[in-house]
Amino acid sequence: MKICISGSTKFKDEILKISKILNENNISHFLPIMEFPKELETAEMTTKYVFEHFKKMRDSEIILVVNPNGYIGNSVKIEIGFAKGLGKRLIYIEKTNQPELDCLADEFISIENIYKLKPNGKLL
Repeated sequence: MKICISGSTKFKDEILKISKILNENNISHFLPIMEFPKELETAEMTTKYVFEHFKKMRDSEIILVVNPNGYIGNSVKIEIGFAKGLGKRLIYIEKTNQPELDCLADEFISIENIYKLKPNGKLL
């Protein structure tokens, strides 16, 4: 099983915390690109990074949406649509309280319970 983490770069600390938990539990995962110099941020570079992340999503069984306080930005909304179009399993760490987004999640799991994801993709 491979997980692709999706989330706003403003949640870098939470994403890295989740990555650490996944590593400690030998759960294979991809991280989003969280940093590149603003002076290099051109339309071409942004497009390149978006398509690199889409490839990671295609190569994963589960998309884990990191959305503290329920926040999901526009880029992550696009990633959610892409994931659903691919038939991927979507897990959010929190409800958004927006029915049009929450209905797309297959389940919700807190950061504290991330370790319960196991290679078969099932929770303990």
